Amino acid sequence: MDRDEIVNVVMELYDARKEAKEYLEYWLNPDSEKELEKCRKLVDRQFFTPQGINRRSPSLPTINKIVKDFMSICYETERVADLLLFIPERMADWLEERYRRVSYRTSLRKYLGEAKLYIETHELEHLYGLRLERLTEKTEAIEKWQENLAPRSRGWRRRFF
Repeated sequence: MDRDEIVNVVMELYDARKEAKEYLEYWLNPDSEKELEKCRKLVDRQFFTPQGINRRSPSLPTINKIVKDFMSICYETERVADLLLFIPERMADWLEERYRRVSYRTSLRKYLGEAKLYIETHELEHLYGLRLERLTEKTEAIEKWQENLAPRSRGWRRRFF
C-alpha cells in the first residue's frame, strides 16, 4: 500500500470504530495518568452513581472490558496494577454499603487474586504491598462477617436490607 491508501484506511478506521478512535487519539498524545483516571471513573460508576449512591449490582463484563481496553493501550505496569487494585477496593466498599452481598464474594476474591498475581509477576510489591495487604484484611473481614450472618433467622431481611 502506498501512503495515500494507508491514510485512507486509518481515516476509515477512525470514523468506523469508537475503540479505534480512542486508541489512535491516545497514541497521538499519550497521557497514561489521564487514561487511568478515566478508567477508574468508569469502574467506579459500575458500583456507585455519580451522586455516590450504591448501585443494585455492578456489570462485571463491563469492568472486564474496561481492564482489557486499558491493558491494550497502556503498557505501564504501575498504572495497570493501580487499576487492578482499584477494582476490588471499590467492590469491597460497595459490598459494605450493600450489606456485604454473599453472591459477589467470589468475584471480589477473583479480582483480588488477579491484582495480587499481576503485582507479584511484575515485582511491584514495593509500590502496592501495603495497599494489597490492607485490601486483603478488608476482604477477610467482609467474608468473616458474612459467615457469621444467619440468613435463616427471623427478621434478618429487615435488619440488613
